Amino acid sequence: MKIAAPKISKSLQELDVRQALLEDYYVSDGLVTKLELDEEQEDKIVFDQIHFRDISMEGVRFQQVEFIDCIIEKCDLSNVDFGNAVFHRVEFLSSKLVGANISQSRMTDVKVVDTVANYVSLSFSKLKKVSFTKTSFNRADFIETTFDKVNFEGCELNEANFNGTALNGVDLSSNTYEQLTVSLDKMQGCTVSTEQAIGFAKSLGLQIKE
Repeated sequence: MKIAAPKISKSLQELDVRQALLEDYYVSDGLVTKLELDEEQEDKIVFDQIHFRDISMEGVRFQQVEFIDCIIEKCDLSNVDFGNAVFHRVEFLSSKLVGANISQSRMTDVKVVDTVANYVSLSFSKLKKVSFTKTSFNRADFIETTFDKVNFEGCELNEANFNGTALNGVDLSSNTYEQLTVSLDKMQGCTVSTEQAIGFAKSLGLQIKE
């Protein structure tokens, strides 16, 4: 699956987000390595062609925020509220999304790599051409999420909840978990390993003969 990369300059100038937000709710073309924000922000802020690097947004509320052509690298976004957000050509690299609320969001051409996203909520979201690689989603919620060309590779999914989510075309075979919540009637077309298949069969009450 080919995912479009962010269209972003490699020679961005340092940007003061606080000052930019005083002037406009559309923030574009900058490198952000320092960030001082109040926990609650105005809605409908747009970040376009921004490289966030090594910053903390922990606890910030950005409902209906849009990230377009952005890189979020080595950032702490734990417990942020990004409900109803839009992500278009965005990369999350080596970051934290622990406990983040990203429910009812839309993601298109998004990569999440080497990130800790335990307890994150992506419920009721629409994901298209999204790749999750080497990311921890323990106890994460993907309840009634719409997947269209979504890939999980080398992720931790222990106690993740996919209730009500159709997993057609999703490959779970390279991911690890001890317990997973799924809707068995929505598993058609999902790829699993032999061990995982046995686990699902047992959840149906089948007796497995070795």
